[in-house]
Amino acid sequence: MQVWRHQLLGTVVEVRAGGRDDDKVDTAVVAEIERLNLVFSAYRQDSELCRWRAGEDAAAGPDLVAVLAEAHRWHEFSGGAFHPATESLRAWWLDAQRRDCLTGDPPTAGPIPYDLVHGRPRRLGDCGGLDLNAIAKGYIVDAALEAGWRVGVDSLVVNIGGDLRHRGEGGVRVGIENPLRRADNAPPLGIYTLSNRALATSGSARRGFSIAGRWYPHVLDPRTGWPVTAVASISVVADDAMTADALATVAGVGGLDFAREIPEADWLWVGDDGTRRGGLLGGR
Repeated sequence: MQVWRHQLLGTVVEVRAGGRDDDKVDTAVVAEIERLNLVFSAYRQDSELCRWRAGEDAAAGPDLVAVLAEAHRWHEFSGGAFHPATESLRAWWLDAQRRDCLTGDPPTAGPIPYDLVHGRPRRLGDCGGLDLNAIAKGYIVDAALEAGWRVGVDSLVVNIGGDLRHRGEGGVRVGIENPLRRADNAPPLGIYTLSNRALATSGSARRGFSIAGRWYPHVLDPRTGWPVTAVASISVVADDAMTADALATVAGVGGLDFAREIPEADWLWVGDDGTRRGGLLGGR
């Protein structure tokens, strides 16, 4: 199996292919990732997302429309636990960290700033703080894997910063990271063999905000504005990466009841005290 690694989308992208001895599959995967970065980037002013946020309706092509629709569906399904517009909320916490002072309650993310009319997104207010990071990465993994698969391989894995999907013969062994580890080289919680499915993880144990001597996890509940403290991480295995990505976000914020709503998904929930729940790796 050939392996290629790249720095793309601000993270490490790994492509593993079996059945070919040339670079065509890697070239196809990378080209699709770079194409979709021009769709979903929240930082490039020439991206479809930034242009649509600024009021250019025609900028929303089929990929952006599809993901905006899925984000809207997940927002409704989760009762607001999934929210694609939390930039102002995160900015509030970053400002509190800069001032080293927490005063009052944080704002909530509020209502989703767009709706869908005949399948097309329609802005209802200021969409400047809208990003699709909690779902678009999974969409990109799926699309990049399909682009590489069309080249012709026996097996293929696309891994973008820990969100990954396998297709084809056999499978790939994936270590499930211990979110409470004290050292970077600590052993994983266990090994899962991923075969023709996708895996995504959401966690808050190692990133967050330090304010007035107290640590606050970086995963924020858009319904309350406060960090989520009960969960260290949740890993989800589903049929496609976009579903795994969205469900990991929802269950990481809203709790295990949301994971149980998707019977075809496997998951492993790790509490901030190390407690494990879920069927992934035989957890209870």
